[in-house]
Amino acid sequence: MNNGPQLERLRLAIHGVNAPFSCAGKCLPKKPVALRFKDASRFLVERAPDCHKQVEALRPLIDRCEPATFGDKRRNRFDPRVREAVQLKAESDALAVENFDPASAGILDVIARELLPPDSSPVTAELYALNIYQSGGHFAPHKDTPRGEDMFGTLVVCLPSCFWRGALSLTHCGLVERFDWGSEITNQRKATQLHWAAFFGDVDHQIERVGLGARVTLTYLLRRGSRSMPSRSIPKRDLPSAIQEAWQGLVADTSFLPQGGVVGYPCRHLYHHDARFQVKQKPLDQHSANMLKGRDQLVAAAALQAGLNVTFAPYLFETCIDDTWQLDRFPTRQEKRKLTDQMDLSDLESALPIVGKSSEKVGDFGVTWLEEPPSAGTDEKRADSEDEGDGGNNGELPSAARLHSCEYCEWGYFGNEASYVDFYIYAALHIGIPTVGEGPRAKLLPTGRAKRKATGATRPVKKKAAAPKKSTQSQKGGASRSRKPPSNS
Repeated sequence: MNNGPQLERLRLAIHGVNAPFSCAGKCLPKKPVALRFKDASRFLVERAPDCHKQVEALRPLIDRCEPATFGDKRRNRFDPRVREAVQLKAESDALAVENFDPASAGILDVIARELLPPDSSPVTAELYALNIYQSGGHFAPHKDTPRGEDMFGTLVVCLPSCFWRGALSLTHCGLVERFDWGSEITNQRKATQLHWAAFFGDVDHQIERVGLGARVTLTYLLRRGSRSMPSRSIPKRDLPSAIQEAWQGLVADTSFLPQGGVVGYPCRHLYHHDARFQVKQKPLDQHSANMLKGRDQLVAAAALQAGLNVTFAPYLFETCIDDTWQLDRFPTRQEKRKLTDQMDLSDLESALPIVGKSSEKVGDFGVTWLEEPPSAGTDEKRADSEDEGDGGNNGELPSAARLHSCEYCEWGYFGNEASYVDFYIYAALHIGIPTVGEGPRAKLLPTGRAKRKATGATRPVKKKAAAPKKSTQSQKGGASRSRKPPSNS
C-alpha cells in the first residue's frame, strides 16, 4: 500500500498529530440551575450531602422521566444491557432551563474556537434532553444521531448532583479522553458549579457504569450557522510542521509518482449528513477546507499549502463481496428514500450519484492510498453499538457510516444468489501529485531510475565483447556441436 519511504513518513506525521475532537470546561452560573416543565412547575438540581441523599432529593425529577431508549439501525429500542438510564426530552416544550444558557455563559464561543477553527459561522445549542443515570446506569460505546443536516456535535452539561464513577469516555482515532465529573462535583467548593464537554457527533463515547448516586446531565445539539462557507483560512503557522515537511518531502521525491497521480487519504470523520457535502464538490481551497473537521482539516490545509490540488471524494461499499463505488457527492435525504428492501445494481445506480463502475480492489480507482480505506474486511472490526444508524469506529480505522441494509443481487435474481448486505459510505481526500517538472515540482528534474520510469526508457544493456573466431583449420578439424537437445533414443 505504501509507495516509498516519503509516503510512510507522511502517514506517520499525520498519525502523530493530536487534532482536537472535543473540548471541555467549567461554568459557574450566578443562580442555581432550575428546570421548568410544561405544567409550569420548577425543580432545582442541588448537590446533596452524599450520594444516598442525592437520589432521595431527585426522586420527584426521576419520577417525571421515562426509560431511555437508543437507536438500533432504523428503530428505537430499550435494552438495559446497552443503556440503563431515564430521560426527559425537551420536545414540545416539555423541558426548559432557567439561570443557564450555553451562549451567554461563553461556552459556544469556546466550542467555535476549539472545534471549528477558524470558522466564524455562529454556533447554536438546542436543548435536547435531560438524562439521569443512577446506580448501575450506563451507556455502551455509540455515536450520536445527526438530527438535521446542520448538526455537527453534542454538548453535555453535568449538573451539580452527587454520584460516584459514571465517567464520560470519548474515543477517536486511538485517543481516549475521560471526564470524571462525579469526583470533581463532590470535592468542588462552589456547590453550583457546572461541568461540560463538547465533541463532534461522530466521536465514539460511552457513559461508564455509575456506582452510587445520580448523574444528571443536559444534552444539547450543536448546530452550525447559516453561512455555507468559512470566512477565513487557517494560518500557515497553525499547521503542524511535521505534516508540512512530509508533504514537501513527498513532492521533492522524484522517484514517487514521477508521471503524477493521486494520493488518497481516508477521512477520520463523517460528513454524509452535512448538506454542504450533498452537492457536487469543487476542488478545496484554504477557505473551503475549513468545512472539514479535526485531523482531516489539517491534512487538506497542509497539502494545499504545499501547492497541491485537493478534492473531496465520497465512496460507497457493500459488505458481501466488498464491491466499492466512488460517488459524485453524498446522497440527499430524498435519494436515500429510493433505497428499498430488495435492490440490484441498476436500482443502486438510479438511486445514488455513483461515478463509473464498482471494483473489488481499492487500487482500481487510480489512487495511491496513504493507508487502507474502509472496506468489508475492516468492517468486522467496527462496533455495532450505535445511535440510530451510524456505524462505530474502532481505534485507528477511518470512519464509515451505515447507509442502508437490504437484500442485494447485482443482476437482480433474488433466489439463492442474493445476499443480505449492508452499504456503508465514507469520505476521502484526493490529493493530486503533478508530474515531475510541473506545478510545485517544476524545478525538479527526473534523474536515474525516476527519469527512466517517467519517460518509459529502459536501462541500457552493456554488450559483451565478441569472442575471438576460431581458425578455419580448427573448425574443420574439430568435432561439430549440435544446438538441438539430445535425443532420448
